[in-house]
Amino acid sequence: MIGQMIGGIIAANTNSEALQNIDSITADMDYEINLLKVLQLVYALFSFVIPPIIIALLFGDKLSSFLLLNKSPKILYYILIPLFIFSILPAMNLIIMWNQAISLPASMSGIEEEMIRMEESGLRMTEFMLAGSGTLGFIVNMIIMALIPAIGEELMFRGLIQKHLIEWTKKPHLAIILSAIIFSAVHMQFYGFFPRLVLGALFGYLVYYSKSLWPAIFAHFFNNAMAVIAYKLGDQSLGNSEIDSFVTTSSDIYFVIIGLVGAFFIGRYLFRQRLT
Repeated sequence: MIGQMIGGIIAANTNSEALQNIDSITADMDYEINLLKVLQLVYALFSFVIPPIIIALLFGDKLSSFLLLNKSPKILYYILIPLFIFSILPAMNLIIMWNQAISLPASMSGIEEEMIRMEESGLRMTEFMLAGSGTLGFIVNMIIMALIPAIGEELMFRGLIQKHLIEWTKKPHLAIILSAIIFSAVHMQFYGFFPRLVLGALFGYLVYYSKSLWPAIFAHFFNNAMAVIAYKLGDQSLGNSEIDSFVTTSSDIYFVIIGLVGAFFIGRYLFRQRLT
């Protein structure tokens, strides 16, 4: 709520009518796009980063242990996690295509049209957020679109929500799935709901088995960073998906099978490790 208030104050003092209607913003509106990035940063900090820290300070004995930040991942994690993500990309691509192909009954056409409108608006927002030229623009995009979401969303959904759902339900797998559902639903993009849910569950299992938030933060950052890098290199096809679901373009079943086999063995190792 505080983040919304601060963002509203910033927007109100810019005298920019375009911010009232995102659809009216065009790629050449550098001032408005930069403001969107500032607002996105404010919302992310106050929505995901600051609340878990405040709760940890109020109710935990130690902030780092309360949010599962007191253990450091082994160096091997930094090697295997990117390999794991690359291995699941073909399968994620199939899930994304299936999710995007879902159509609602005719009686729910109004809801479907609204979901499509929200999806298109979200894609436009992502494209604007990734806009920026030069090294500085790339660094800013990496911070706003990859680093801050990775830290904030993992603090909130895995460090706080998942951890306490496990404690309350005494059913770890149920808690991981529930927190992944909440994680995906919060993004308010139906046509990316299921691939994001899968990613959320994978991040959740990384946290559950390692007893640390750092592997999930790194995996989340790496996943988002690949999308930022792809856009920087000129892969405009990124506009057909969203930043949390960066995938390959191949749907060949052989790549899917090979990738899943590789992901199984890598994941088997990752999920069996305990951090020291």
